[in-house]
Amino acid sequence: MGKPMRVAVGMLVLLLAACSQPAVEQTGPASIIEDMRQLGVEPEAVAAYAEALQNLEQARLALQSLSEGDLLLVQTIALGSVANYDAYYNARASYPQFDWSRDGCSAPEGLGLGYRETFRPACNVHDFGYANFPRFPSLYNETGRKLADDNFLVNMNQICRPKSFLSRAACYSAAYTYYLAVRTAGWAYFYD
Repeated sequence: MGKPMRVAVGMLVLLLAACSQPAVEQTGPASIIEDMRQLGVEPEAVAAYAEALQNLEQARLALQSLSEGDLLLVQTIALGSVANYDAYYNARASYPQFDWSRDGCSAPEGLGLGYRETFRPACNVHDFGYANFPRFPSLYNETGRKLADDNFLVNMNQICRPKSFLSRAACYSAAYTYYLAVRTAGWAYFYD
């Protein structure tokens, strides 16, 4: 067997091994962090995700002390999961006090990294936070913006986790790039 044939056979064996990986069942935060580390995702992306989880947990604990009302509800929707947002969005006629407009992922042309549609659900949740936090002085500040951005990263990583073994690392890296973009330039939209 010639060298090109050995290389081809070797690559086929690696591909088959990757395809035979057991299905990913756990999608909790700890499993995503471990998955990111095992896949060799850049440490900065792993650290940003871990920090985002911590910030959101602190915000959720603070929510428990709030009384019922629009402030609690806007945070519940904007700092929750995609499924949580979708449930409220489907019932949005019951919540006319909120701005439900959304434009998906508005990355500049050519900078979508091929993930615009993949991350659209996370972008919709993020849009909700940016559109509604300005009505609440306790959220219309850099702390509120950071929480919305952190939740964006968490939701994107949740979208990446069930992807195939071969595509998860790239998805996590793309999520981190989207996160960095909103952290860097999102203020212009948040304070618009």
